Amino acid sequence: MSKALRKVIFSIFIFGIIVTLIPRDEFTAQENDLSTNEAINEAIENIKFYSSYNYQTLTYDRIQKLTTDFFLPVNYGEVDITYSIDSKYLEISETTEFISLRKETGLVETEVYRVRVLSLPNVFKGEQAFLISANFHVNNDYFTHHYQAMLIPIIPDDFFGGAIYTLVRYGKMFLEGAGITLGISFIGTVTGFILALFLATAKIQESSSLDNGFKKIMKVSLKRLSSIYIIIFRGTPMIVQASFFWYGLGLFGNVFLCGLFVVSANTAAYIAEIIRGSIQAIDKGQTEASLSLGMSYTQTFLFIIFPQAIKNSMPAIGNEFVINIKDTAVLSVIGIFELFNMAKKITGMHYRQLEAYAIVALIYLVLTYSITSLLKLVEKRMGMKPLELTSSN
Repeated sequence: MSKALRKVIFSIFIFGIIVTLIPRDEFTAQENDLSTNEAINEAIENIKFYSSYNYQTLTYDRIQKLTTDFFLPVNYGEVDITYSIDSKYLEISETTEFISLRKETGLVETEVYRVRVLSLPNVFKGEQAFLISANFHVNNDYFTHHYQAMLIPIIPDDFFGGAIYTLVRYGKMFLEGAGITLGISFIGTVTGFILALFLATAKIQESSSLDNGFKKIMKVSLKRLSSIYIIIFRGTPMIVQASFFWYGLGLFGNVFLCGLFVVSANTAAYIAEIIRGSIQAIDKGQTEASLSLGMSYTQTFLFIIFPQAIKNSMPAIGNEFVINIKDTAVLSVIGIFELFNMAKKITGMHYRQLEAYAIVALIYLVLTYSITSLLKLVEKRMGMKPLELTSSN
């Protein structure tokens, strides 16, 4: 027998001895490790936390809005669970307690740890996120899994505290609503002013003996159509108009564009009457003088009458802008989240209406007063005389 063959036989012999000496239960332990991991994975996926308020299960959304004590289960099946929380606002009790949970089989006594809320963050600090570290133990196996949760501040009971809380916590929503209100009001007023120029011009048309048949018909038709438009939009509330065009006609298929159309169309009717009144207030002698100088009626209107009428009507047109800031609140009926509707949304979050509506009233007051002061400054710089032609929707 060669030396190499003897080495191979000796190696096989030694390997056989080693395999024989290995305990069989180590392989069994590996199989147990597999089942252990399955048990832990099942516990991680199905573990439930419970509210101390009503013992309801805390879903993922609920543990992101914690304000009261809650419970953590001591075990899940054969898996034992311990916890740790790194937060100065919370404390896990060292002893366990039993709570009754309603399950498919009826009331079940469940052993839990209580997590006490020592204090809540104030509104200036905002939400405080923390991790619940769950340590799963079974058959000498160990695994840690982290669950993200969050403590949120709650609204104080007193009015001033509640108002400060509402303003700080929902300030971005108020600003968003105020921005939408200003945007709709400004664009609606400018668009309404442009449309009002055509309406006012059409309404003051008078046929003369010099006009041919077609021209007379056009003037009469435009005057009547303009009058009907103004009567309809001035004679019906903006909230009804908004509901009719959105819920009735589904105009534009976009609620924001529909709201903008309603404000523009409504504003046009009021500004048209303002411009018409300003035009008719100009002394007729100016028209006669310009015609005597050889200017045509069109030239007289465009270069003599119209500029004076616009200048005199600017204070009232500015007043329409201020009115639109307040009247856009009616667009909440069709679901536009302007300032007022945003306040309704905020009240639905904590059911405290007084504070939210007080803040909204203050914001409206600041907006209207600021714009009114700015318009007065412009009027003073341009030497305009105040023209009190108010309207209300």
